[in-house]
Amino acid sequence: METQKQEIKKLCNNFRLSGMATHLDTIITESEKEKIGFAQYTLRLLVAESSHREQRDQSRRMKAANLPRNNDLGRYEAKGNGLSAEQLVQLRELNWIDQLFNMVLLGPSGTGKTMLAAGLAKDAIMAGYKAYFRTMEDIVTMLKTKDFAKTRMTEYKKLVAANLLVLDDYALSAGKEYCHCFFQLYKPDL
Repeated sequence: METQKQEIKKLCNNFRLSGMATHLDTIITESEKEKIGFAQYTLRLLVAESSHREQRDQSRRMKAANLPRNNDLGRYEAKGNGLSAEQLVQLRELNWIDQLFNMVLLGPSGTGKTMLAAGLAKDAIMAGYKAYFRTMEDIVTMLKTKDFAKTRMTEYKKLVAANLLVLDDYALSAGKEYCHCFFQLYKPDL
C-alpha cells in the first residue's frame, strides 16, 4: 500500500496536483474508515485540489495587489469618518465592481481613505476579483516606461485587465503629457 501511495503522490506532483498529494494520506485514511465508494473518494481528492488551488491563487492575488499593511476593515471606524455602518456594509458587498462603477474617496489627511480603499481591495481579492493597489507615482512611472521595459508593460497589461484598481495619493500631479496615457488604463482602445 505504501508504494502505491508514493506512486500516486509522484504522479500528483508530475501533474501539478499538489493539493491532492498533500491531502492524500488523510483522505485515504478517512475513506477506509468510512468505507466510502470510489466516487466519493475521487470527489474528496478533487475538492482538496480545488481548495488548494483557490488558496494559492488568492495568496498570489494578495501579493500582486501590493496592499498596505493597514487594510483590515474590521478595525475601520466608519461613523467617525463620514460613513454609516450600513454604507460600509453596502460597499463591502462589492456590487459596485460588478456594475463597473468608479469610486472617488475625498477628504482631509488622516480620515482613513487609504485604509478604506485598501480594505475594499482586500475584500475584492477574497471574493475572487483581481485588484491592485498603486500610488499615483507608481502609475505615472509605469506609464512613462512601459514602452521601454518589458516588466512595466507586463504591469500595464495586468492593471488594464484588473477588476479594481486603487490609486492612492492621486493629488500628485502627473503632468499633462501623461493624462492621455493614464486614461488609457480605463479605455485601452483610445
